[in-house]
Amino acid sequence: MLTTSAPLPSSADAGTRLRRAGLRVTTARQVVLEVLAENPHVTVAELLPLVRERLSMASTRGVHDVLTTGVAAGLVHRFDHVGVAQRYELSGFDHRHLLCRQCGRLEAIDGAPTESAEEVESGLCSRCASAE
Repeated sequence: MLTTSAPLPSSADAGTRLRRAGLRVTTARQVVLEVLAENPHVTVAELLPLVRERLSMASTRGVHDVLTTGVAAGLVHRFDHVGVAQRYELSGFDHRHLLCRQCGRLEAIDGAPTESAEEVESGLCSRCASAE
């Protein structure tokens, strides 16, 4: 859940982003980037059904390949935290992140962005905080 007022990267510019990164524009790459623009902080398990709504033949391996290529090209940011599934978002967001110490959810939070997207604060996400 994006809880910041930072503008989302446009899903319409997926092809432009791919070209600027020197990558071939394919339907699978465009769809994955478009879905990421609309759904930041997702795992592959969360991303796959959303991609399949637009590209029914998408495979888990295919989504992983697009994400790996996107990370290498600097188009996608991968969050790796011990004990928590990898999460992905498009690069270019201008916000900080909070990793919920209770449920493992990653969400954007208001405030000045950190110097590195790798810097993630620990605390309670909006769902867990409201449940207390």
